[in-house]
Amino acid sequence: VANQFCEKMKKLAPMLDEITLMRVAGNVKFFAEGVRTTAGKHTENAEIGSANDKMVSVTLSAFEFAKVVSISESAKAMSVDAFENWITDMLAGDIARAIDNYIINDEANGIAAIDFVDGTTQISATSAYTYANVMALIALLPASYDPDAKFLVNKRVLWNDIKGIVDEHKRPIFDPIEKTLCGYPVIVDDYVDAANKGLYLGYWKDIVGNLSKDIEVASNPHSGFTRAAIDYRGLAIFDSKPAKTDAIVRLVTTA
Repeated sequence: VANQFCEKMKKLAPMLDEITLMRVAGNVKFFAEGVRTTAGKHTENAEIGSANDKMVSVTLSAFEFAKVVSISESAKAMSVDAFENWITDMLAGDIARAIDNYIINDEANGIAAIDFVDGTTQISATSAYTYANVMALIALLPASYDPDAKFLVNKRVLWNDIKGIVDEHKRPIFDPIEKTLCGYPVIVDDYVDAANKGLYLGYWKDIVGNLSKDIEVASNPHSGFTRAAIDYRGLAIFDSKPAKTDAIVRLVTTA
């Protein structure tokens, strides 16, 4: 059941499959590129000075994501395979969604914690989504992230507000078959705020997560004794943070 649970979590939480995911016990401290300079032309036999590059350290803690469900004895009487699939789907779905929401919306460690700056990492538009402001958003992302960049968007925003946008040649900018927006793959996630922060573009591998304890599914036949039920607990211990913030840009529209 535990192995099935882990696989279903990745399928149900879109961002878990996009970030850099580690599985290291306990708290983790890792380093990422901070200030980075290019190499320089060297004069033969001259002293090569040290670069001013700086590393950024990020510490991941361990937060518990859990859910308990009570299963009746009659339900457990199903065949072993049917029961395991059922309980796995139930627990995996809800815990995966909680982690997905955490990666995006946690105000301390999620994408929501990033201090977006107008004109640098954010486009603030008073109009609805338009071709012009989507192009402006793409222009903000450094070109070095382009090969692996993906849009992140709420499903309602994508299909209600963005799907109908066309370019200067009257061609739709969203391809529903390839699921690309202006050539970039699209991640659809319901936990992106649809109200005014419905469109991100980023290199999501720069968000690092750690599943510090293997997925655990445990049962307690005693806690539900008087109800003729067995309690099943799904538990995941996880944390994540963006390592660098310049790899993610956002379009905010108040229309």
